[in-house]
Amino acid sequence: MALRENERRILAEIEHRLGEDDPELADRLAAFGASDDPFRYDDLDDGASWKPWAVCGAIAALLVGLLVMVFAMTPPQHAAAGTSPTTGPSEAAVSEVPASAANS
Repeated sequence: MALRENERRILAEIEHRLGEDDPELADRLAAFGASDDPFRYDDLDDGASWKPWAVCGAIAALLVGLLVMVFAMTPPQHAAAGTSPTTGPSEAAVSEVPASAANS
């Protein structure tokens, strides 16, 4: 959201008065956040920086593991329906028809 001209003028005036009243605090606030950016990679040479690709890879591996576990623990549909995999539902329905109705 953009600031209106009046708000910008008021903020500039507050900043100017702060610089006059407490120059040390004004310098600290001006430098605040300049070197604390966690997303900068160029200032960290030790390799201990936050690596978003590693976090995304770990999350992806976790999700794949959970999906494999869910599919491994889910019973097959034929076991849940009470039919065998060799006789489908249509064959089971035909076998239940009385012999007298099948001959006619």
